[in-house]
Amino acid sequence: MSALPQTFTPESFEAWLNSAFIGNPSEARAYCEATMSPKYHRLQAQGGVTDFEQAVEKVTFFRTHCKKWVAPVEMLVQEGKNVAVRLTCNLQIGDTEEKKMELMFMAERDEQGRFEKVWELVMPIEGEKWTWMLGISYGLDIEFEFCTFMWMDIPVAL
Repeated sequence: MSALPQTFTPESFEAWLNSAFIGNPSEARAYCEATMSPKYHRLQAQGGVTDFEQAVEKVTFFRTHCKKWVAPVEMLVQEGKNVAVRLTCNLQIGDTEEKKMELMFMAERDEQGRFEKVWELVMPIEGEKWTWMLGISYGLDIEFEFCTFMWMDIPVAL
């Protein structure tokens, strides 16, 4: 994958994320080098931290074992280097049962436009009912200067 666009559209973000799950596993490092800063730092709301080398391992794993990945972007907000995205995805890894999940993604990009600071919340969707609350207080401002808004301020109704 070449460099990321300066301004994302829902389609260009979807293409970037799809490439983390679908593609040649031997090209995972090149994908990460093109789209993620060497200082890449991902915080997951439920716990967990991923650095650049771990991201390469995860992309390699997903590209090797992902049998299904469908993830249309439902909301995208961008202000300068800061991006916030909401999507739902259908995912199947290996022989596991297919899962439907919601992903909330916020990121700050470095000077080259690569993702550097990332925060994610991934929650399962049971049936068609959302299983998370908009008022979750995971400290959305963790390492993100731009995260002064609350998700409640963004209309996310279907």
